[in-house]
This record gives sequence, C-alpha cells and structure tokens, in this order.
Amino acid sequence: MSNPENHGDAGYITPGLSHLWVLRMLDKTGLSPWLLGLGCLLLLTTLAVALLIIVRYPDPTLYRNSIAFTAIISFFVVFYFSMGRGWYRDVLGYLAFDASLESTLGHMEPRRLTVYLELAFAALCTVINVQINTAVDLNYSLSLMLGISGFYFIQYTLIVLSFDIIMRQLSTIIQITQAIRIDLLNAEFYSSLANVMVRHIGLYIFGVCIIALSYIVFTEGELSATEMLMLMMPWYLPGLIIISLYLVPYHVFRKRMHSRKAQELNCIAAALAGNPEALDHSLLKDEEVPSKIDLLYYQDRIRAIKEWPFTDRIRALVLFGILPPLTWVIAALIEITIESAL
Repeated sequence: MSNPENHGDAGYITPGLSHLWVLRMLDKTGLSPWLLGLGCLLLLTTLAVALLIIVRYPDPTLYRNSIAFTAIISFFVVFYFSMGRGWYRDVLGYLAFDASLESTLGHMEPRRLTVYLELAFAALCTVINVQINTAVDLNYSLSLMLGISGFYFIQYTLIVLSFDIIMRQLSTIIQITQAIRIDLLNAEFYSSLANVMVRHIGLYIFGVCIIALSYIVFTEGELSATEMLMLMMPWYLPGLIIISLYLVPYHVFRKRMHSRKAQELNCIAAALAGNPEALDHSLLKDEEVPSKIDLLYYQDRIRAIKEWPFTDRIRALVLFGILPPLTWVIAALIEITIESAL
C-alpha cells in the first residue's frame, strides 16, 4: 500500500481511482470531492448554456433543464471521489489493525479491460437514451446532437464507474469481515467496518435530494408525487438494493463476534463456578487469577460488546443524516400532490 501520509495531497493519486486519465488528474489536485463537484457543475453548466446559445435553440426551458442535468452529473463526481477516497482511508485503518488483511485487497485497482467494457456499456446507454429522448429535436442541429450525446456519455460513464467502485468495495469488505482478527479488548475499532455503508447512505440521501430537485425542474411540477416516484425509481431503487447488500458482510462479522463472545463468556462462567483453569482458554490466560468481582466486571464488559458493527453509527446517521434531507423530499412531494389536486 502507498504511504498514507500522501493521501489527499496534490499530485497524489488515490489507489482505486485510476479508471480514466481525467479522473486521475482531478484526484491529483487534492481538492475535496465537494469542491470537485462544484467545479464540475459550473464548468458543465457553462458549456451546456454556451452550446444552446451557439445553436440558437428556441426553447428557453432547456437552458434551465441543462442546469438540473449537470447537477446530476456533478453529484456522481462527488460520489465517485468520496467513496474512493473514503474507502482508501478505511483500508489504511484496517491494515494498521490487522496487517494480514493485505491479502484481501486484490480488488482495489480496476483492470484496464474492465474499464474498457464499462466505457462501452456507458456508450451503449448513451445511444439508447439519445434515441428515446423526446425532449430535444435532434434533427435541429448536428452540434446540439453531439453535445447532448457527450453530456449523456459523461453522465453514464460516471454512473457506471461509481457502480464499479461500490461493487469492488462490497466484494472486499466481505473478505475483510471474514478474515479480520477478532479482538474483544479493542472492540470499538470494528465500528469502522460500517464506514463504507454509512458513507454510501449519506451520499445516497444527498443524491436522492439532488435528483428529486432536478426532476421537479425537468417536469415543471406537472407530475403527481406517485408519478414522480415512479419516474425516479431507476435512480433510487438500485441504491436501496445496494444498501441491503451491505448486511451480508456485516452478518458474517456478527456471527464471528457472537461465537468469540460466547467462547469468552463460557470461560468466565466456568471460572466463576469454581474452575479457574478455564481462564487458560480466555484472554485472561496470562494474567493473575482475578477475583470474582473482577470477573463479574469483565463479564459485563464482554456482554456489552455489540455484535453488529454499525449500531451506534446508524442511530446517529438516522437522526442527523437521513431525517433532515428526507423531510425536505417528503415536503416537496406533498407540495406536488397538493398542487396536482388543485
């Protein structure tokens, strides 16, 4: 692994974010994902508006829609770099805790063939989307057609590469939860296993808000809340499925932690019952024989260890990360429902 002190510095490429030259150059700037996303929004919006001005497109609503469209692209820039850089920080922490995990990190870097196939798939999605797009008359201008195709290709490329990052991280976290050493005396560390899911959920909620706002701009409030949810389903449903997949590695870890706790508690129970030799198979084997009071305190500590690695993190995420933006989305849908009813 690379030197962790270089992470986030200008001129340094984060392992795992080496898909495309332009993305590597953006990563080397050392700017935060949010600044990169803002810069992308300003640049792409300027290009989109300039293109519409050059071709003299007559529909003024397309100028406004172009901002909503580039906002979605910019979100995936934020998602790509946030997930990639955050994951690398997590990996450095895992290796510092258990160096043997390095053998499970074979999927950090994407293969060139995989990237080429992903670009081909993004191009296919672009062709299909341009063909079925009814919002713009593509016969109006060749320049406009090429411009719209380019924007769609950028969007689908970022979506596909973001999905690639998610799948590689999910595959790796499954191997990590199967191999990481279980240390009951440092159980607080294991909450970091939930970082990747917590990060994904936070970005997912933010993305749903951005996409909902963009669709409200696209449709100009003409759709009902139900129609809006149906239209947005290809955006939010895959994210919900991926979030549920994170439970697979965490369930594996929970079973390992439960087994290790049960083993330790059995040794303590046997010692409390008058068999101090049972402690030879526990974490106290090299310690002096503790008193019963010490054993009872130790027993309570072992019992208090959480078997799921994300219990407290999820509670904080729900209270401070999900509910505030989610209430905004619900309020917007309620407003659309009332307006459509009137």
